[in-house]
Amino acid sequence: MSNKIMQELAILQTENRKYKEQVKIYVKKLLDRDSDIKDLKEQLNNLELKEKMVSKNKSYLELKAQKDIEQIQENKKLKKGKNETKATDDRRKK
Repeated sequence: MSNKIMQELAILQTENRKYKEQVKIYVKKLLDRDSDIKDLKEQLNNLELKEKMVSKNKSYLELKAQKDIEQIQENKKLKKGKNETKATDDRRKK
């Protein structure tokens, strides 16, 4: 009877070792997966920040371009106004 109990104990110990090995494997897989998730989240955050910065720069450049266009138009109006005044002055002199 004790021989049978010893065999049963050996079988249970073997099963226990197998389960422990499986747990180690699963823990390693989970840690690797968590590491991958962390890396992907970091990449996503970097991409979102990059997109935000590009968008911000784009809107800044669009605003600057619009201001430059408005300034050019204003300069043309002022220049046109000066030309008209000069032409009017020339006509008056004659």
